[in-house]
Amino acid sequence: MINYRAGTVRNRVGSGAVAALGLIGFATILIAFGQVVGWNATWRAFGVTPLQPPFFDMHVINDYAACAARGVEPYAPRSCSGVNFNIPPTWLWLGRLGIDGADSAWMSVVMIGAAAIVMVMLFCGGPWPNGVLALAALVSPSVMMGVERGNLDLLILTLVGASALIYDERKVARSLAAVGLLSLGIALKLFPMFCVALVARFRGRVFAVACLIAAIGCAFLIATFQYVVLIRANVPTTFILSYGYKAIFLGIDHMLDEAGFSPWQLANTWLPILTTVSVLACALAIAVRGVFNEREFCSIDRSSAGTAFLFGAGIYCGTYLLGTNFIYRLMFLLLCIPQLLDWLIQKSQNAGSIPEASLLATVLGVLWLNGNANGHTTFLLLPQLLNWLLFFFLAAVLISNFLRRIRVSMSSKKGDP
Repeated sequence: MINYRAGTVRNRVGSGAVAALGLIGFATILIAFGQVVGWNATWRAFGVTPLQPPFFDMHVINDYAACAARGVEPYAPRSCSGVNFNIPPTWLWLGRLGIDGADSAWMSVVMIGAAAIVMVMLFCGGPWPNGVLALAALVSPSVMMGVERGNLDLLILTLVGASALIYDERKVARSLAAVGLLSLGIALKLFPMFCVALVARFRGRVFAVACLIAAIGCAFLIATFQYVVLIRANVPTTFILSYGYKAIFLGIDHMLDEAGFSPWQLANTWLPILTTVSVLACALAIAVRGVFNEREFCSIDRSSAGTAFLFGAGIYCGTYLLGTNFIYRLMFLLLCIPQLLDWLIQKSQNAGSIPEASLLATVLGVLWLNGNANGHTTFLLLPQLLNWLLFFFLAAVLISNFLRRIRVSMSSKKGDP
């Protein structure tokens, strides 16, 4: 397969330069508006519902870390803040270093900058129009919500993105370094364990790396299980600015309540699970049909873009199954976009780019439509339907690549050409 990221120097600079300059320009405009009209109005103009104080989520972490250092039980509801502490205890070590809420601003800025640098590096290597599409994803309301909150998912995005850049299945040292970054991410917020989706490549060494990621994730879950239970209890389950397999059912009940009808309590029935199983079954059926009919689509390559796609798709599908997640976690879909853009370039000379183009459009739609243009926290049905569609798309792509690699492996063992 042609690697379109190994083109001319001009191509390698094009998309990354556009994304970088675009981010600098966007940040300049954002800061200028924030100083002139105020930050609340500015964030709402860009489709983000702001919270006070600025970088609210980082404030929560640092406030709880400082409280824990004084002997307060951090997992007790609202013991140190207006919201609960719902992340691994690893972050509480910050309190021992003297970190508190006053450090939230600079820590958030560092995280935002690091995430931006890693994402620009991932987007490098294509023509300048790719940079425009990348920029459209980077400044979407879902991503900007994470920026406004100073959410630690930005740090996890940095670690996962950096591991995709480092990873090379042909080199043991680079593979282990990538696993090391993912392990740090798991210790900080668990869900990088969904990067086990790397198994979709199904080769000897890749399979071993995927198993290692799974083992590290399971070991951390077992070691911190008592905290995982508390974290799960402290995580809000809501349709408000959320995605996940329960979100649409919570939202339907909300709409019924607003219309004056009795809620159906759909989220508490078997319907969400049955719907999820049905969607996954359809994805499996599509993947099996495509593989056995030898109709190749969305074939993930061995580049950093391909690795990033596996990580991003794995995290989206994995977190979707958690029930509900605030939409800033959709920032991990940014990891899918370099591969999606590469597919469009590869398919531009041939017919049959409809699946790849549809998947890219769905990802951009999910990133943009889950945020409200007016910054409202109301339930929106269309984004929820798109979220389900994307869950189906990504599951089908991961399964089809996994089955295709198994078929190739079996053919090789039989000595077929």
